[in-house]
Amino acid sequence: MRTILAILLFPALLSAQVLPDQVWVLGTQDPSGLPGYGNAILRFQDGQVSAETAVLRMNFESTTAAMPDSLGQLLFYTNGCHIANRLGDTMLNGAGLNPGEMADWTCPTSGYVAPLGAMALPMPGSNRFYYLFHMGVRYEPEKKLSYGPFYYTVIDMSLEGGKGAVISKNNVLADGRFEPFSAVRHGNGRDWWLVFPEYEKNRYHRILFSSVGIQQVDYQEIGDTLACRYIGSSAFSPNGARYARQQHCGVMVMDFDRCAGQFSNARAVKMPPRAILGGGIAFNKDGSRLLVATQVSIQEADLTQPIPVLDTIVPINNVAGSSLLLMQYAPDGKIYLNNLGRTKAYHVLNTPNEADLGFIQRGLALPVFCVRSLPNYPNFRLYDVPGSICDTLGINAPIVSVTTSDPATEAAVYPNPFSGQLNITLDAALYPALFSLYDLSGRLVLRKKLSSEKQEITDLKLPASAYLWEIQADDGRMFRGKLIGTGF
Repeated sequence: MRTILAILLFPALLSAQVLPDQVWVLGTQDPSGLPGYGNAILRFQDGQVSAETAVLRMNFESTTAAMPDSLGQLLFYTNGCHIANRLGDTMLNGAGLNPGEMADWTCPTSGYVAPLGAMALPMPGSNRFYYLFHMGVRYEPEKKLSYGPFYYTVIDMSLEGGKGAVISKNNVLADGRFEPFSAVRHGNGRDWWLVFPEYEKNRYHRILFSSVGIQQVDYQEIGDTLACRYIGSSAFSPNGARYARQQHCGVMVMDFDRCAGQFSNARAVKMPPRAILGGGIAFNKDGSRLLVATQVSIQEADLTQPIPVLDTIVPINNVAGSSLLLMQYAPDGKIYLNNLGRTKAYHVLNTPNEADLGFIQRGLALPVFCVRSLPNYPNFRLYDVPGSICDTLGINAPIVSVTTSDPATEAAVYPNPFSGQLNITLDAALYPALFSLYDLSGRLVLRKKLSSEKQEITDLKLPASAYLWEIQADDGRMFRGKLIGTGF
């Protein structure tokens, strides 16, 4: 009966899997007690978005980042001033992010003021450590805000009874005058590249974030220098093959090699005359079209043309309190834009991959005021570059065999459901091999080398949930399957 129930429930468990970008946090409690003030959570599930009020006890002003578990419950979140645990309390050692004059000015009453200034990522291959990448800002009379330094902070979720604690904080990766950062999955399907441009230079700083943590920090100089007065943002295309950097007077577009972390084919795209500061930038799905937001319009350039030109395709209506600022792809395939001011709505591009973008001004109503905050999420659904030189981990590779219960096949993992023990059988021609077990958020929970045809893994103490297993065989083939854990 238990086996039948597990089979029936497994599709539901898979659909309940939540990736980090499916949960957005926003809102402000200042001034508290007035209508429209408070916090909210946006949840994306099955192509739909829902907005619900929440008690997060945090003011978000520009900077916002969150990390949910595989079921969509918050593990931690931040406004750039401090990190809160799932209960809304300041995480142990989680206060005092982005130290300096700007934090002293803004954190006591609102929140940190670095748009797109924070991103939380699980450490590749770990179900325990998380890195928060965050940018400080400085006030400059001419530019108003200048980004830098670029920090990282490490969180260990195994501490404090599962509430987590900060074990390393405000580590400086680079100092200088920068622009907002963006990230893309490495071509191996597991690690990440983080890129942040240097203001008034053609220098692009790169960070390789891998299973050993920060593995590489360097830069590449390419293309024209952008030295506009106002900076905007940067973004990778959903397929990771292109990157763009925007300022109000120009855009740089270039190709990106996700294996080597190298840029190439840099091209300058001019902004239209008298473009009003906006800051948002995005691509369509295959990276062939570029979208740029000014405060009052959305511009588009066809990147398949020899000389791409930005043209206005969406002017916004003159509605009090409406403006266009930044862009963020969402799990429902739409692009959301925030406002320059305090409003209770996001603008929406419903069909960013079609000729008609499906723009709806103030298209998503919010239950509370949003103060310029929009998350900075990479594409968590992009994995390896199949057949490339760096496609060595087999992540998202073609499945050679899927079985969980028949020991007569080449590779099998059983019983299913399982509790404290797993049995693994493997054809003699396939070992030595590597067995990995992941939870539904993609976090590694077990890894073991296989050196014989039959092996047992005992004393498993895993919570009741669905799991994904994979065996990387000695001949390069990949075997994958699904398991139900009934707990211990």
